[in-house]
Amino acid sequence: MKQNRAARSDAKNGGLFPAGTSFVFSPPHLALIREMAEPVGLFAGDCLYQENDPADRLYFVNRGSLKVSKLLEGGLSATLSLHIPGDLFGEPDPFGRALHHFEARAMEDTEVGVVPQTELDKIIRINGDFAVEYMSWMALMQRTTQSKLRDLLLHGKSGALCSLLLRLYNMYGTGGTAKDHRAIIGKRITNLEMAEMIGSTRESVNRILNELKDQGVISTERGRIVLNDPGYLRNICHCEDCPKEICRM
Repeated sequence: MKQNRAARSDAKNGGLFPAGTSFVFSPPHLALIREMAEPVGLFAGDCLYQENDPADRLYFVNRGSLKVSKLLEGGLSATLSLHIPGDLFGEPDPFGRALHHFEARAMEDTEVGVVPQTELDKIIRINGDFAVEYMSWMALMQRTTQSKLRDLLLHGKSGALCSLLLRLYNMYGTGGTAKDHRAIIGKRITNLEMAEMIGSTRESVNRILNELKDQGVISTERGRIVLNDPGYLRNICHCEDCPKEICRM
């Protein structure tokens, strides 16, 4: 347990909040997942898997980042989740014959470890501690999805966008310098990308962001969004103070 807390502390100090997987799998079991995984390199824009590909494996992000999205009519796209180093993701199938309903695409040069579901099943059958942690990971993925659906369905576009800004900060946030403790989203995210993450249009996102800027709630600096008043954003989206490993894209 001490070793796990140390690993979390190191990840935090790097400026990128540790992925949820780091909270449910112990360091030995994370090492086991890495050992099973076959590394695959992707360039920015490359597709890891597409809709209707067999969903018979999971993916562990070693480096870079990916987005999982759904292609819509008219060439539009809806982003369901983002994945950063340390994330385990995929669509586990209890029956062994499911297909992917989404696509996963690299947002930058990325390295992913591919873990066959059959290999995971072998470990689950013989290692009870690993099986418990695997169930905890599945529960974490479900709670994360539920929290995003709550924001999208219950609090309108403004609430969804305010929640998204907080989620992006939880994933990519920095605290500025010693003299400047503003909450800065360290990764550049375009308005179109944010629109795809909340199922809206770029025009709606532009309007809401401009309103937040006029009120001084947010500002921009070198293309990055600065959260000047995170409390205001939490109020708009009726924040339930979910843990950071759940409050993320």
